[in-house]
Amino acid sequence: MPQPAYFVDHKRGEVNELRGLLRNPKVMRDQNRQREVTKKVIAYMTLGIDVSKLFSEMIMASHTKDLVIKKMIYLYLCNYAKIKKDLAVLAINTLRKDAQDDDPMIRGLALRSLCSLNIPSIVEYVVPLLRSGVKDSSSYVRKTAAIGCARLFRISPETYNAG
Repeated sequence: MPQPAYFVDHKRGEVNELRGLLRNPKVMRDQNRQREVTKKVIAYMTLGIDVSKLFSEMIMASHTKDLVIKKMIYLYLCNYAKIKKDLAVLAINTLRKDAQDDDPMIRGLALRSLCSLNIPSIVEYVVPLLRSGVKDSSSYVRKTAAIGCARLFRISPETYNAG
């Protein structure tokens, strides 16, 4: 049974409301409110509602130390990077920066997300991070880098074989 048109319009309005909340500095300073807004974005994405127009706001929201928020944002970025290839470069820069964070959980999560993008044009950015990841002091980051090498082979076998 098709959804009534007013339901779709209502959700579209809520997506615009989420954009306003993601741009609100007061919301972004309060981790609990930021978590709730991010959860709502992920819930809409899971329901199949197009929240891709929030891509740049979600990248800006990823500048947090809260691991739960980062996980949700990285899930969003991996989901929509294939659709928004022009903005995916912003996501790549954010993930590269986080792959060099002091916290090994953030490093591993960023490395895993970067390898999950499955965009052949980013291989040149992934290879140096994988090389440093396999030498990392954290076993979690090393394991993630090893899995990332397998993903790299699937995306670009010639790059993997080259070195």
